[in-house]
Amino acid sequence: MTDQIDLATASQLFDTEVTIRYQNSQYLANTIEERHGTTGEATNVPVSDIIEMEPQTFAPADIPVTPVNPTNVMIVPYNYALKTVIGGGEKTLFAYDKIVDHAKLHAKAAARMVDYIKINALFTYSGIGSIFTVDAAVGANTGMNEGKLAQALSYLEDQGVDVMENSCSLWLPAITKQSMLADDRVVNLFYNDKRPLVDNRLASYLGVDIRTLGSNGINTIPFTTAGSPAIDTYLVPLVHEDSMVQIFNRDVSTSITWVPQNDRWELLTVLTSGANVIQSNGIALIEVENPYASNP
Repeated sequence: MTDQIDLATASQLFDTEVTIRYQNSQYLANTIEERHGTTGEATNVPVSDIIEMEPQTFAPADIPVTPVNPTNVMIVPYNYALKTVIGGGEKTLFAYDKIVDHAKLHAKAAARMVDYIKINALFTYSGIGSIFTVDAAVGANTGMNEGKLAQALSYLEDQGVDVMENSCSLWLPAITKQSMLADDRVVNLFYNDKRPLVDNRLASYLGVDIRTLGSNGINTIPFTTAGSPAIDTYLVPLVHEDSMVQIFNRDVSTSITWVPQNDRWELLTVLTSGANVIQSNGIALIEVENPYASNP
């Protein structure tokens, strides 16, 4: 009779470390203003109006009061949760710790949701059609390039936005990064003292904090597809840190609980958050195509 492998031996045939399927993590941390510990069903964020100094006489007369007329922007938080379970018997079937496996998955899911709240707030903003947009025909190619980024920055500066020292972030789909690396003004050492083609590092350019987002998760930049062959068109956001606000009634928290009456572990991750555009003239959208082509 053929010898049978017992459970303990079979379990050891599994790798002792779990490999998580490729997926996005959090990419947009610290790109916009965050307010933690908010309460209530909505938070009003006042945006003060522009006021100017007025000429006065030298006589000791009363100085008139200039009214400040703030605009209130409402941010509504929503509740998000993720729950998974591990049977008491199921936990013993694997050589690796299945609870650690689930905890890692929860952490990545929560990180993606925090990003998604930012992205969704921008692309569902009622005034998105009025946001300044750079055409795909600008610059060296129809993808992302120096010409497009420079035009978007020029607009923001013209609006009075401080664009220095990485105060603006570019939410760049990773698939379009290749078009930026095809622009000589980005990779040529005459223009750039970094070596992005050698080091594959493009964390900053023109003083902009560049965040690249993958496609394996909900924290992706939406796109439209048209033509034959198909071309994907993105509206890539260039966002100043004061142009949007994200509130957190509850920060991300995860609990792991043993429920004896159900003979299982329960992992629960919760988040209560919302975001909104506060100043739309602190945002520019850049039309980017993939695959890209050279502009005439």
